[in-house]
Amino acid sequence: MSCRLSIEDYTWAVLSISDTGIGLQAQDLKRVFKRFYRAASNDRVKIKGTGLGLFLVRTIVRQHGGDVRAMSEGPGKGSTMILKLPLAIGNAMG
Repeated sequence: MSCRLSIEDYTWAVLSISDTGIGLQAQDLKRVFKRFYRAASNDRVKIKGTGLGLFLVRTIVRQHGGDVRAMSEGPGKGSTMILKLPLAIGNAMG
């Protein structure tokens, strides 16, 4: 797994999280953010979860004015989640 944090256009913080896991099919890239959605997989029995994690991530990110998207080159090729959040404007200390 790898993580990368960058600043885009001086106004956005962009966090990219990549893994080398089972990957996603093209039709699952938007669906993984829906409540209780679990992507079909031959390994499904071995992977526990409720299908709420990425739904909660998207909900929180959007409440803060940002967005999140998923990328994958397909099954067996891992996935990347990209979170984009606006940078705070003004002086938080004063």
